[in-house]
Amino acid sequence: MEGNFTLTSKKQKEAVHISYLGYLSKDTVIVRNGVNQITLVQDAKMLGEVVVKGVRNHFKMENGGIAMDVASSPLKNIGTANDVLEKLPFVVKDGDAFTVLGKGKPLIYINNRLVRDENELQRLGSGNIKKVTVITNPGPEYDATVSAVIRIEAVRPSGEGFSGEIFGWMSVARRFSADESIDLNYRKNKLDVFANYGYSDNQKKMKNTFGNTLIADHETTDVYSKDKERHHTREHYVETGFNYEFNEHHSAGAKYTYDGTPYAKLDMEMQSQVHLDNTLSEEFPTTALMDIDRTSHLLNAYYVGNLSNWLKAQLDFDYSKGNSNTQQDSWSGRATDEKVNTQSLQDYHLYAGKLTLITPLWKGELKYGTEFSHTTNEQNYIVIDNEGAETLTSNTNLSKQKMFAAFLAYSKTIGRWTLGAGLRFEDTGFDYFENGDKIDVQSRTYTDFFPNASVSYRDEKIQMMLGYRSTIRRPSYYQLRNSIQYDNSYTYEAGNPYLQPTRIDDITYSLLWGKMKFMAAYKIYNNLSLLLPGQYEDTNITMLRPENLDERNLSVFGYYSPHWGSWEPVAGIGVEKDYVSYGEIVKQKYQKPYLSYSLQNTFRLPAGFTAMIDLRGNSKGHSDLTYTYNSFRMDMRVTKTIMDGKLVLNMRGTDILGTEKRKGVMDIYPVTSMIDKDMDTRSFQFSVRYKFNATRSKYKGESASSEERQRM
Repeated sequence: MEGNFTLTSKKQKEAVHISYLGYLSKDTVIVRNGVNQITLVQDAKMLGEVVVKGVRNHFKMENGGIAMDVASSPLKNIGTANDVLEKLPFVVKDGDAFTVLGKGKPLIYINNRLVRDENELQRLGSGNIKKVTVITNPGPEYDATVSAVIRIEAVRPSGEGFSGEIFGWMSVARRFSADESIDLNYRKNKLDVFANYGYSDNQKKMKNTFGNTLIADHETTDVYSKDKERHHTREHYVETGFNYEFNEHHSAGAKYTYDGTPYAKLDMEMQSQVHLDNTLSEEFPTTALMDIDRTSHLLNAYYVGNLSNWLKAQLDFDYSKGNSNTQQDSWSGRATDEKVNTQSLQDYHLYAGKLTLITPLWKGELKYGTEFSHTTNEQNYIVIDNEGAETLTSNTNLSKQKMFAAFLAYSKTIGRWTLGAGLRFEDTGFDYFENGDKIDVQSRTYTDFFPNASVSYRDEKIQMMLGYRSTIRRPSYYQLRNSIQYDNSYTYEAGNPYLQPTRIDDITYSLLWGKMKFMAAYKIYNNLSLLLPGQYEDTNITMLRPENLDERNLSVFGYYSPHWGSWEPVAGIGVEKDYVSYGEIVKQKYQKPYLSYSLQNTFRLPAGFTAMIDLRGNSKGHSDLTYTYNSFRMDMRVTKTIMDGKLVLNMRGTDILGTEKRKGVMDIYPVTSMIDKDMDTRSFQFSVRYKFNATRSKYKGESASSEERQRM
């Protein structure tokens, strides 16, 4: 071992003391302006090899939420972005969609680009993810409909040339499903061109039990049904675009996305029993076939740049169009021989733009901007055959909406404290036409202000944030329809053109303390929209229709994530309680809290293997007006990385005990409804992902129309 040093001294000769770990110390005299050679002798009592290991904290608080460093965590090779989100604290997967506990369904972004198709999360490999941030107090730059945001930051490795990634996934449950995709990227100097294609073929076979009791005209009608549903969809997804970096301060790009589902079928066979005043009235089978064909097109363009040393700008533009054609045939073996054949057509167009500006001000940051959208949505409901259900009629409705918004937010850090406040203004004009005539009662104009504020604290041991946000939840165009949909002989479903938007006041407290994570939220809903049952005219048919009511919700969740050698567990527990009463005839309270729990276990094994065993469930309690029952689920996974992480193999078993069920009861006089769903969640899955010449697209655009595209 050699070490060369230069010492500065005014003396001709200088006494020095030299020491080095593992060697005997030495005192000597060195001469000025000369080369002094000093040799140290190894210490015979030298310590053996000492290995110091540190455990890195994968979580920190930022941008109004909690961020996780995925690239340095065991989730790096778990599989897909879908799998990563399932393992995050405060995030649960509900069917095919994600929910942030206490907040609801979030908007999900990948590198500032809105995820509009859940299959995008399946195609993004976990090894390509740098960081994921769960934002529980979004700022005013987000739509006023947003209560939570999940931002995924993908890795952008350096390098040029051609690169790509191939992904394949298969699942065996009661039916076989598969998903394949290929991503290609070419980068040369300032130009980045990308394209990907994905195809999915998904099938499910579900078993459901329904019960419905209607008390009307001193007669009680009990309908008990069991059905088997077979779902089969085939979907194509194509995306292509480019990014051009003029220099380190300016970049622009454009992207086109096509999503087509030419094949989507639902086949349902139901066996029903009907009792009138506890006496068997009839038994009959019902068969329903649904055939859906839908397509969508999206063109997105963006510019990001530093216009000066005091002004940063991002401009996004969207154009989106799509259509769907749903054919439904239903017939029953009743004595009246009901036969219903309907067709639903939808066609929509959307233009939207968003400008975001950032300026440093008073040692803080000022973020401000504006956005607009123009939407046209036409729905045509055609009754081809209504034998035995003569009240069903054809109708056409057209919705036109114009929205303008402006937002302003300021944040400043003072020592360990960060203060932030913002305001969003929205002006929305909504025109509703039915069968060619404008309906003034349903045509409305909304002018609203949405404030938000936050205060956060951070030091070496603790991070916490307290935030407030005002949001709105506008009814979907489907909810505003004025048509009646035939579900079965004793159940109809309708829209409600008079439905009001839901205003929400949300207060959130978050805490990171060592290995603990904690969040509490209190929400006040004004005009919450829920699908409620009632009697259809003077018949023994139940009508489901969305209605407005008020509600409050309190939720508290905590997680503990220690690290014991190769075992990294994450234990979570939470409770939610709704405060709501409802009933037009008999007012009832729906306020029993329910408990949720989870235990995730990750084991880092030799030779590139990682094993995971996850448990989660919930207790009985009310969720809105539905009383839900116990549910439990156990998943297992083994991951193997090969070729320095270029090849990742993943085997997984979901709900391996087959215990996850969705069972609930809604008791709203004069109707009591029960549902028990077996969602075909037990499955065996295998996936493989291979990366070559890893470079990723540098696309920086984000959607300018997240709310409107979700509503359609």
